[in-house]
Amino acid sequence: MRATEKYLKKIPKAIIESSPQFDLSIIVTIPAFNEPELIKSLESLLSCDPINGSIEVLVNINFAEEAADSVKKFNKEIYKVVKQFAIDKSSQKFQIYILFSPNQSSKKSGAGLARKQIMDEAYRRLMLAKNELGIITGFDADSTCDKNYFVELTKLFDSNSKIPACSIRFEHDILGRKYSREIYDAVILYELYLRYFINAQKLIGTSYAFQTVGSSFAVRAKHYAMVNGMSLKKAGEDFYFLQKLMALGSFSQLNSTCVYPSSRISDRVGFGTGPAVAEIVRVGSKKVYNLESFLEIKKLFDALAIIYNGALLTELILHPLFLEYLNKMNAENIISNLRKNNKTFCSFKHAFMQWFGGLQILKVLNILKILDEFTDQDLASQVNKLNLVPKSKISKDLLLMLREYDLKQ
Repeated sequence: MRATEKYLKKIPKAIIESSPQFDLSIIVTIPAFNEPELIKSLESLLSCDPINGSIEVLVNINFAEEAADSVKKFNKEIYKVVKQFAIDKSSQKFQIYILFSPNQSSKKSGAGLARKQIMDEAYRRLMLAKNELGIITGFDADSTCDKNYFVELTKLFDSNSKIPACSIRFEHDILGRKYSREIYDAVILYELYLRYFINAQKLIGTSYAFQTVGSSFAVRAKHYAMVNGMSLKKAGEDFYFLQKLMALGSFSQLNSTCVYPSSRISDRVGFGTGPAVAEIVRVGSKKVYNLESFLEIKKLFDALAIIYNGALLTELILHPLFLEYLNKMNAENIISNLRKNNKTFCSFKHAFMQWFGGLQILKVLNILKILDEFTDQDLASQVNKLNLVPKSKISKDLLLMLREYDLKQ
């Protein structure tokens, strides 16, 4: 049985009763919890340039059983408003469906469950439309996008049938007047950190150097099934989900359109933009992983050719704490098996990178940071050490330059 059929049997029965259009091409999925700007996000999607196929937007208004009464009341009210909006604005080529998931179990409720419910439903609908190459996008209820959002997504996935998923360019609003200056300053630091973190990973040569932002990704239906769907993590679900897709290979970056996540402070999830911005506002600064700790991992990746030819990890010049971690992982045996199962260096390197992916990199960074030579550093200083853009002590200037740099990659 194919992965697409197996996954279809795993997911719950259909939530939406109506049949999809025969030419259904893209489904946007939006989890919504206490979201006052939901209509604005839907209007942004509605204003996008059309494509040849039809589009659906699935919104999942959800809350846990232990949510505050005020949140429950607001979600019930916004559900009625947005449901009427969907009725008024939907057309044959652009359908909006508003799902309602109230009082979810506190053990399961969270961003992961909310995303999984609508992404599973999106998957089912694309299967009903007999379009396993159809696109499911992750979007947020407080985000907007460029008018060419659907057009550019279609172009990218049509250009190469092997692309399983992509990360989409994003830029937070840092010039607005809706929030206080300290919030915008915090957002600057947060986005600068995200860009630093990915560019540091590119520097060391990992194949997992892509942003994992919940409002800014897309995946083909068949590949969604291949990785067993969205993660149920209460927070960071997008990171764990996209890591699995990156492991498939041919993961892509879409820079020809842009998503604009909100800059607001939020406590909807344990970590992510909202909580990160709140923490930066509280502390007044942002410390990040020392670039030297990335370079320590780079030593391992740079030695892959000699490792493939039989070199032992103990022959490499790695920090003792890093070697200790690799030994605890039984790395020598794992690498030995990778050599046996991969007859060329190219396939060995790909398999190695699948094994030593984003989660492993994070673990090593967190292990090394306890040491003085790898302790966390000021963000601007580490961005400057990357030597990708002209040096500056002003975070806003660094962010604007790094945006331009990333756009050209």
